[in-house]
Amino acid sequence: MPQTNRHHPRPLSYAAGSVFDLRVHPQALSDQDLETLTFFGVERVLLVADATIHPATPTAIFEHFEHLLSVELPRFERHGLRARVALGVHPLVVPRRGLSQVLETLPAFLREGKVAALGLLGLARGGAPEEEALLAQLELAQTLSLPALITTPVRDREAMTRRLLRLLTEAPLDRRRVFIDGATSKTVRTIHGLGFFTGLTLHPEHLSAERAVALVRSMGVERLVLDTGIGDGAADLLALPRAARLLTRAGLSRRVVERVTSTNAAAFLAGESP
Repeated sequence: MPQTNRHHPRPLSYAAGSVFDLRVHPQALSDQDLETLTFFGVERVLLVADATIHPATPTAIFEHFEHLLSVELPRFERHGLRARVALGVHPLVVPRRGLSQVLETLPAFLREGKVAALGLLGLARGGAPEEEALLAQLELAQTLSLPALITTPVRDREAMTRRLLRLLTEAPLDRRRVFIDGATSKTVRTIHGLGFFTGLTLHPEHLSAERAVALVRSMGVERLVLDTGIGDGAADLLALPRAARLLTRAGLSRRVVERVTSTNAAAFLAGESP
Protein backbone atom coordinates (compact mmCIF):
# COMPACT_ATOMS: atom_id res chain seq x y z
CA MET A 1 0.00 0.00 0.00
CA PRO A 2 1.39 3.42 -0.90
CA GLN A 3 2.36 5.79 1.86
CA THR A 4 -0.21 8.35 2.90
CA ASN A 5 0.36 12.06 2.55
CA ARG A 6 -1.24 15.27 3.73
CA HIS A 7 -3.46 15.43 0.66
CA HIS A 8 -5.32 12.26 1.67
CA PRO A 9 -8.10 12.33 4.24
CA ARG A 10 -8.16 9.58 6.83
CA PRO A 11 -9.00 6.17 5.30
CA LEU A 12 -12.51 4.83 5.67
CA SER A 13 -12.90 2.49 8.61
CA TYR A 14 -14.11 -0.54 6.65
CA ALA A 15 -11.32 -3.10 6.19
CA ALA A 16 -8.73 -2.01 3.66
CA GLY A 17 -7.68 -4.48 1.01
CA SER A 18 -11.15 -6.00 0.68
CA VAL A 19 -13.01 -4.21 -2.12
CA PHE A 20 -13.36 -5.58 -5.68
CA ASP A 21 -14.60 -3.18 -8.39
CA LEU A 22 -15.96 -5.21 -11.28
CA ARG A 23 -16.09 -2.33 -13.77
CA VAL A 24 -13.19 0.07 -14.19
CA HIS A 25 -12.38 2.15 -17.29
CA PRO A 26 -8.62 2.59 -16.88
CA GLN A 27 -7.51 5.08 -19.50
CA ALA A 28 -9.06 8.14 -17.82
CA LEU A 29 -7.57 7.31 -14.40
CA SER A 30 -4.29 8.90 -13.34
CA ASP A 31 -1.56 7.29 -11.26
CA GLN A 32 -2.72 9.46 -8.35
CA ASP A 33 -6.21 8.02 -8.77
CA LEU A 34 -4.78 4.51 -8.48
CA GLU A 35 -2.90 5.43 -5.31
CA THR A 36 -6.14 6.78 -3.87
CA LEU A 37 -7.99 3.56 -4.68
CA THR A 38 -5.44 1.38 -2.91
CA PHE A 39 -5.26 3.75 0.05
CA PHE A 40 -9.01 3.49 0.57
CA GLY A 41 -9.18 -0.28 0.42
CA VAL A 42 -9.79 -1.20 -3.21
CA GLU A 43 -7.76 -4.34 -3.76
CA ARG A 44 -9.05 -5.94 -6.98
CA VAL A 45 -10.35 -4.45 -10.24
CA LEU A 46 -11.60 -5.62 -13.61
CA LEU A 47 -10.50 -3.35 -16.46
CA VAL A 48 -13.08 -3.31 -19.26
CA ALA A 49 -12.90 -2.70 -22.97
CA ASP A 50 -15.18 0.26 -23.68
CA ALA A 51 -16.36 2.80 -26.25
CA THR A 52 -13.19 4.91 -26.43
CA ILE A 53 -12.12 3.23 -29.69
CA HIS A 54 -11.97 5.52 -32.72
CA PRO A 55 -12.43 4.76 -35.52
CA ALA A 56 -14.44 1.60 -34.87
CA THR A 57 -12.39 -0.75 -37.03
CA PRO A 58 -10.98 -4.20 -36.28
CA THR A 59 -7.45 -2.75 -36.21
CA ALA A 60 -8.42 -0.08 -33.67
CA ILE A 61 -10.24 -2.65 -31.54
CA PHE A 62 -7.16 -4.90 -31.50
CA GLU A 63 -4.99 -1.93 -30.51
CA HIS A 64 -7.39 -1.17 -27.65
CA PHE A 65 -7.22 -4.77 -26.44
CA GLU A 66 -3.43 -4.75 -26.58
CA HIS A 67 -3.24 -1.43 -24.73
CA LEU A 68 -5.37 -2.80 -21.90
CA LEU A 69 -3.22 -5.91 -21.57
CA SER A 70 0.25 -4.47 -22.13
CA VAL A 71 -0.03 -0.93 -20.70
CA GLU A 72 -2.98 -0.50 -18.36
CA LEU A 73 -2.95 -3.84 -16.57
CA PRO A 74 0.77 -3.58 -15.59
CA ARG A 75 0.20 0.05 -14.51
CA PHE A 76 -2.56 -0.96 -12.12
CA GLU A 77 -0.46 -3.82 -10.77
CA ARG A 78 2.45 -1.46 -10.10
CA HIS A 79 0.14 0.48 -7.80
CA GLY A 80 -0.72 -2.61 -5.80
CA LEU A 81 -4.04 -3.46 -7.44
CA ARG A 82 -4.82 -7.03 -8.44
CA ALA A 83 -6.11 -6.48 -11.95
CA ARG A 84 -7.62 -8.57 -14.72
CA VAL A 85 -9.15 -7.54 -18.05
CA ALA A 86 -12.47 -7.98 -19.83
CA LEU A 87 -12.29 -7.82 -23.62
CA GLY A 88 -15.18 -7.38 -26.01
CA VAL A 89 -16.84 -5.11 -28.56
CA HIS A 90 -18.88 -2.40 -26.84
CA PRO A 91 -22.21 -1.74 -28.62
CA LEU A 92 -21.14 1.83 -29.49
CA VAL A 93 -18.09 0.58 -31.41
CA VAL A 94 -19.48 -2.38 -33.35
CA PRO A 95 -17.59 -2.13 -36.65
CA ARG A 96 -19.60 -1.81 -39.84
CA ARG A 97 -17.36 -4.44 -41.36
CA GLY A 98 -15.12 -6.99 -39.74
CA LEU A 99 -16.93 -8.08 -36.58
CA SER A 100 -16.35 -11.72 -37.52
CA GLN A 101 -12.62 -10.97 -37.86
CA VAL A 102 -12.60 -9.48 -34.35
CA LEU A 103 -14.37 -12.48 -32.84
CA GLU A 104 -12.11 -14.95 -34.67
CA THR A 105 -9.00 -13.12 -33.41
CA LEU A 106 -10.15 -12.38 -29.86
CA PRO A 107 -9.13 -15.81 -28.46
CA ALA A 108 -5.52 -14.98 -29.35
CA PHE A 109 -5.61 -12.30 -26.63
CA LEU A 110 -6.46 -14.86 -23.93
CA ARG A 111 -2.98 -15.27 -22.58
CA GLU A 112 -1.42 -15.89 -19.18
CA GLY A 113 -4.76 -15.79 -17.38
CA LYS A 114 -5.04 -12.03 -17.79
CA VAL A 115 -8.46 -12.02 -19.48
CA ALA A 116 -11.19 -12.95 -17.02
CA ALA A 117 -14.34 -12.13 -19.01
CA LEU A 118 -15.84 -10.76 -22.20
CA GLY A 119 -17.08 -7.18 -21.89
CA LEU A 120 -18.41 -4.63 -21.99
CA LEU A 121 -21.18 -5.99 -24.19
CA GLY A 122 -24.77 -4.89 -24.47
CA LEU A 123 -27.09 -2.50 -26.26
CA ALA A 124 -26.68 1.27 -26.62
CA ARG A 125 -28.92 2.62 -29.35
CA GLY A 126 -30.46 -0.72 -30.26
CA GLY A 127 -30.96 -2.18 -33.72
CA ALA A 128 -29.97 -5.33 -35.55
CA PRO A 129 -26.16 -4.77 -35.71
CA GLU A 130 -25.91 -4.26 -31.94
CA GLU A 131 -28.14 -7.24 -31.19
CA GLU A 132 -26.25 -9.50 -33.57
CA ALA A 133 -22.91 -8.43 -32.06
CA LEU A 134 -24.20 -9.08 -28.54
CA LEU A 135 -25.52 -12.56 -29.33
CA ALA A 136 -22.38 -13.52 -31.27
CA GLN A 137 -20.17 -12.48 -28.33
CA LEU A 138 -22.35 -14.34 -25.83
CA GLU A 139 -21.95 -17.45 -27.95
CA LEU A 140 -18.19 -16.88 -27.99
CA ALA A 141 -18.16 -16.45 -24.22
CA GLN A 142 -19.84 -19.83 -23.85
CA THR A 143 -17.35 -21.43 -26.24
CA LEU A 144 -14.42 -19.95 -24.30
CA SER A 145 -15.99 -20.74 -20.89
CA LEU A 146 -15.79 -17.07 -19.90
CA PRO A 147 -18.38 -14.95 -18.11
CA ALA A 148 -19.89 -11.93 -19.87
CA LEU A 149 -20.30 -8.36 -18.58
CA ILE A 150 -23.26 -6.53 -20.06
CA THR A 151 -23.93 -2.82 -19.70
CA THR A 152 -27.23 -0.95 -20.00
CA PRO A 153 -27.28 2.54 -21.52
CA VAL A 154 -28.14 5.72 -19.66
CA ARG A 155 -30.46 6.86 -22.47
CA ASP A 156 -33.80 4.99 -22.46
CA ARG A 157 -32.30 2.65 -19.88
CA GLU A 158 -35.51 0.96 -18.78
CA ALA A 159 -36.80 0.32 -22.31
CA MET A 160 -33.38 -0.90 -23.48
CA THR A 161 -33.07 -3.13 -20.43
CA ARG A 162 -36.40 -4.76 -21.25
CA ARG A 163 -35.23 -5.41 -24.82
CA LEU A 164 -31.91 -6.73 -23.55
CA LEU A 165 -33.61 -9.12 -21.15
CA ARG A 166 -35.85 -10.48 -23.91
CA LEU A 167 -32.78 -11.27 -25.99
CA LEU A 168 -30.94 -12.87 -23.09
CA THR A 169 -33.81 -15.01 -21.89
CA GLU A 170 -34.29 -16.36 -25.42
CA ALA A 171 -30.59 -17.20 -25.82
CA PRO A 172 -29.20 -20.58 -24.72
CA LEU A 173 -26.84 -19.40 -22.00
CA ASP A 174 -26.01 -19.98 -18.34
CA ARG A 175 -27.51 -16.94 -16.62
CA ARG A 176 -25.16 -17.36 -13.66
CA ARG A 177 -22.31 -16.45 -16.01
CA VAL A 178 -23.89 -13.16 -17.13
CA PHE A 179 -23.50 -9.90 -15.18
CA ILE A 180 -25.92 -7.10 -16.08
CA ASP A 181 -24.69 -3.70 -14.99
CA GLY A 182 -26.50 -0.42 -14.40
CA ALA A 183 -29.61 -1.83 -12.72
CA THR A 184 -32.00 0.80 -11.39
CA SER A 185 -34.58 0.67 -8.62
CA LYS A 186 -37.15 -0.06 -11.38
CA THR A 187 -35.18 -2.84 -13.12
CA VAL A 188 -33.08 -4.47 -10.41
CA ARG A 189 -35.69 -6.95 -9.22
CA THR A 190 -36.54 -8.09 -12.74
CA ILE A 191 -32.89 -8.62 -13.67
CA HIS A 192 -32.17 -10.38 -10.41
CA GLY A 193 -35.32 -12.50 -10.54
CA LEU A 194 -34.27 -13.92 -13.91
CA GLY A 195 -31.13 -15.37 -12.32
CA PHE A 196 -28.47 -12.99 -13.63
CA PHE A 197 -25.72 -11.45 -11.53
CA THR A 198 -26.94 -7.89 -11.03
CA GLY A 199 -24.81 -4.76 -10.84
CA LEU A 200 -25.72 -1.62 -8.92
CA THR A 201 -23.46 1.02 -10.44
CA LEU A 202 -22.68 3.78 -7.95
CA HIS A 203 -22.73 7.10 -9.76
CA PRO A 204 -23.46 10.68 -8.63
CA GLU A 205 -25.98 11.17 -11.45
CA HIS A 206 -27.48 7.70 -11.36
CA LEU A 207 -27.40 5.75 -8.10
CA SER A 208 -26.09 7.11 -4.83
CA ALA A 209 -24.31 4.98 -2.28
CA GLU A 210 -27.16 5.70 0.15
CA ARG A 211 -29.78 4.38 -2.28
CA ALA A 212 -27.64 1.32 -3.02
CA VAL A 213 -27.48 0.56 0.71
CA ALA A 214 -31.29 0.67 0.86
CA LEU A 215 -31.54 -1.74 -2.09
CA VAL A 216 -29.08 -4.16 -0.51
CA ARG A 217 -31.06 -4.10 2.74
CA SER A 218 -34.32 -4.83 0.92
CA MET A 219 -33.04 -7.44 -1.55
CA GLY A 220 -30.34 -9.35 0.27
CA VAL A 221 -26.96 -10.24 -1.18
CA GLU A 222 -27.42 -13.19 -3.54
CA ARG A 223 -25.86 -12.37 -6.96
CA LEU A 224 -25.87 -8.65 -6.14
CA VAL A 225 -22.69 -6.63 -6.85
CA LEU A 226 -21.81 -2.99 -6.25
CA ASP A 227 -19.46 -1.42 -8.80
CA THR A 228 -18.59 2.06 -10.03
CA GLY A 229 -17.68 2.40 -13.71
CA ILE A 230 -14.93 4.80 -12.63
CA GLY A 231 -13.07 6.33 -15.56
CA ASP A 232 -16.29 6.61 -17.57
CA GLY A 233 -17.54 10.16 -17.14
CA ALA A 234 -18.11 11.84 -13.79
CA ALA A 235 -17.97 8.73 -11.63
CA ASP A 236 -17.11 8.84 -7.92
CA LEU A 237 -13.65 7.41 -7.33
CA LEU A 238 -14.43 6.48 -3.71
CA ALA A 239 -18.05 5.39 -4.14
CA LEU A 240 -17.39 1.72 -3.45
CA PRO A 241 -15.34 2.14 -0.24
CA ARG A 242 -17.89 4.70 0.95
CA ALA A 243 -20.77 2.31 0.25
CA ALA A 244 -18.94 -0.37 2.25
CA ARG A 245 -18.68 2.03 5.16
CA LEU A 246 -22.35 3.02 4.92
CA LEU A 247 -23.41 -0.64 4.86
CA THR A 248 -21.37 -1.25 8.00
CA ARG A 249 -22.82 1.83 9.72
CA ALA A 250 -26.33 0.64 8.77
CA GLY A 251 -25.75 -2.40 10.97
CA LEU A 252 -25.21 -4.99 8.24
CA SER A 253 -22.77 -7.75 9.07
CA ARG A 254 -19.23 -7.88 7.76
CA ARG A 255 -20.16 -10.95 5.73
CA VAL A 256 -23.00 -9.07 4.00
CA VAL A 257 -20.74 -6.11 3.21
CA GLU A 258 -18.06 -8.40 1.81
CA ARG A 259 -20.56 -10.24 -0.36
CA VAL A 260 -21.74 -7.16 -2.28
CA THR A 261 -18.39 -5.35 -2.41
CA SER A 262 -16.02 -8.26 -3.09
CA THR A 263 -17.03 -11.90 -2.72
CA ASN A 264 -19.89 -11.97 -5.23
CA ALA A 265 -17.75 -10.29 -7.89
CA ALA A 266 -14.97 -12.85 -7.42
CA ALA A 267 -17.47 -15.73 -7.46
CA PHE A 268 -19.02 -14.46 -10.69
CA LEU A 269 -15.68 -14.41 -12.50
CA ALA A 270 -14.75 -17.82 -11.14
CA GLY A 271 -18.09 -19.39 -12.05
CA GLU A 272 -18.74 -20.33 -8.43
CA SER A 273 -21.65 -19.96 -6.04
CA PRO A 274 -20.76 -17.31 -3.43
